[in-house]
Amino acid sequence: MIDTMSSKNSKSGPLFSRKQFLWLLWALVLLRLLLNIVVPLMDPSEARYALICKLMAETHNFLEPKLIHDGVLMNFEGKPPLYFQAGAVACHIFGIDLFAVRLPSTLFAAGLLAVLYGTIRRIRDKNVAKLAVLLTLGSPVFFMYAGMCMTDMALAFCVCSAVFAYMLFDHENALRNKRLASIGFFAALALGMLVKGPVALVMAGVPVFLFVLLGNRWSDLKHHAWLPGFAVFFLIAAPWYIMMQQSNPDFLYYFFVNENFKRFLFKDYGDQYGAGREFFRGMAFLWFLISNLPGVLLILVPAFSRTGRGKLAEVLRKKSLADDLPLLGFLFITLFWCLTSRVLITYVLPTVPFFSVWLADRMTAWGYADTEKFRMSLRAGLPVIWCVTGMVFASLWIAGDRWVNKMPGDFFEDIAATVPDGGYFYFYRKVPYSAYFYLGERVIAHPNEDPDASEAASHPHYLVATKRDTKRHPLKGFRRPVMESGVWTLYAPSE
Repeated sequence: MIDTMSSKNSKSGPLFSRKQFLWLLWALVLLRLLLNIVVPLMDPSEARYALICKLMAETHNFLEPKLIHDGVLMNFEGKPPLYFQAGAVACHIFGIDLFAVRLPSTLFAAGLLAVLYGTIRRIRDKNVAKLAVLLTLGSPVFFMYAGMCMTDMALAFCVCSAVFAYMLFDHENALRNKRLASIGFFAALALGMLVKGPVALVMAGVPVFLFVLLGNRWSDLKHHAWLPGFAVFFLIAAPWYIMMQQSNPDFLYYFFVNENFKRFLFKDYGDQYGAGREFFRGMAFLWFLISNLPGVLLILVPAFSRTGRGKLAEVLRKKSLADDLPLLGFLFITLFWCLTSRVLITYVLPTVPFFSVWLADRMTAWGYADTEKFRMSLRAGLPVIWCVTGMVFASLWIAGDRWVNKMPGDFFEDIAATVPDGGYFYFYRKVPYSAYFYLGERVIAHPNEDPDASEAASHPHYLVATKRDTKRHPLKGFRRPVMESGVWTLYAPSE
């Protein structure tokens, strides 16, 4: 059997002691939980998913995710329900707030790191596992989405868990352990189907298929727990799809055809919830580089020597690809998303753990993890990247109206506390999803409309508008400003 990682005969010493490693982990976890509480929801995606969690908790309908879109309460058929169900359960336990709706992402991130550490420690050693965990957490993009109310960290957990389970399947010699790892592989895929659908099967399944194909591992397939594995898969994934189709006869066609096929091929694919973001084909490669900072910079360490450059050149040879499942994982996911222009940075989030595992293993096997130069690069690089990232976000927050406009939660909480309970809020032109989350039933729901229609309908209520909107379309009637922020203004009812 060919192992998926390097041999265990590494002489590397720990970059961090066990105590330092645990202190760093706890510090990052506490920082992430604090940010979960204090950073407002971001419109539109995060606020939209937070609203779905809130409505699910309030209605106790855990089958059909619901959304207020264009002023209408409707079923949300763009994503399966697992994240929303987890958020709704958290809302029941902790109350409907930022902490509750974001907690599932943090737990999925923690679960992913635990699976990564346990797998790599068993296959390789604890030093490689620690380094892989630190490189994963060192990615500002991974850390940011580890606390956002979005489905992407849950998907990353499922995809990476499936691949790590297959690495264990390939590594284990005992048939019982192989079969347990095989069942874990199928279970992770099933959870992925409940997080985002068939894209989980593609992102985890194709790298595994290539691993078997290139390594000629067909004979290993006889050791798979095929019957129990498929039984576990269908028992976990199928019931929700069946019940959802029974309640909504057009669901399966819309979800599988529109959301998972046409979405990535056609600009007008019949989206019910707003247009997706367009970039250019190949954008996923840039997203990969950004997501995997500062890890990608550590590749420069061996690149400065002739021997190191030779080792890097060997990476894409068939033998390297055939023996390295994490390498196949991040290469395939990046290339797969390069085929479409409708790609967000969150789509390549699973590449961060895969790249971190590959980099930690390679740098250790090549002897660079033992060098003081590598240690200094790692210990200096993480804080530098984090500081630069913090400065970028701070600059956007201070100077960018559009950035603040996407995170108006603090202003919404202030106006809710200022306006008497009998006062209702009418939003100029359109209602952001975050308004429904923060202001609840005090929002007058309405579709996107022209400024004259908004002003006419809002007279008996408090009007909420961005300064940019009122500058482009000045209010015709007299409205007294009650409260202002850098971007938003609250106007009293018409006199």
